[in-house]
Amino acid sequence: MKSPIKENNRFKCLTELQRMIPKGSVVNSFLFFAGNLEFNLAKSGRFVIAHTHKYVISEFWQCVMEDPSRVVEMSKFLFPIEDPNMFYILQENWPKYRDPYVRAALFFLLNRCSDSGWISAGKLEQRNFNPIALSYLSHFKPKNFHIKLDPVEDLIENVKEVGETDFLLFPVGEFSYNFFEHGKNKGHEMSTVHHKNLCETLKTNNNRWVVIYKHHPHLFKLYKEYNISMIDKLGKTTTDQQQCEEVLIANF
Repeated sequence: MKSPIKENNRFKCLTELQRMIPKGSVVNSFLFFAGNLEFNLAKSGRFVIAHTHKYVISEFWQCVMEDPSRVVEMSKFLFPIEDPNMFYILQENWPKYRDPYVRAALFFLLNRCSDSGWISAGKLEQRNFNPIALSYLSHFKPKNFHIKLDPVEDLIENVKEVGETDFLLFPVGEFSYNFFEHGKNKGHEMSTVHHKNLCETLKTNNNRWVVIYKHHPHLFKLYKEYNISMIDKLGKTTTDQQQCEEVLIANF
């Protein structure tokens, strides 16, 4: 199932993830944004609870699930964005609009018109706001899927609140050492992952879990006690680090 939102972290590991997580499993997935992995897991018979601690992300998906046609029509009314300066003003101010459906339409429009895929960042690039994207949004009706707005901004605390479940999933994306995080300007929809803290938290978690990263050599040291699958650019498993594009780290 294709997400209507342009992915800023496009993963290729769906086939391997489906092999690891059996049909009928309950999957609590964190850091939810565009959801291509989550929607495809749900479509293929897994029940997905998608966690986000960002209200604007939760609100967008709730609006889209309730009335996608309304979001489509509003976003079409707002398109095209003729002036790049207006695009940057909207990136800064879109959550301030009072109507949740206007905010949802701007979320979709800005995502599709940003070269980065973020709503609050990126340069204007309008070619991805097109009839195909609008069709994905119009026909968006996910099954086996529920979105959950977590109570606090701290990912680690939200993970600790989940009780016994079949699987925890963390499609993290890019790894960093978290140097100089303090004072960084983050968009309204963006999250900071403290990667070492996440690893330490998962070491004491009794659920089965999978963490997904883009390839980074430090991950093999950080998660050396766990099972690491390497994925190449075609989405197939590989034993060659030179061909590795993504890593799936699991405690089972």
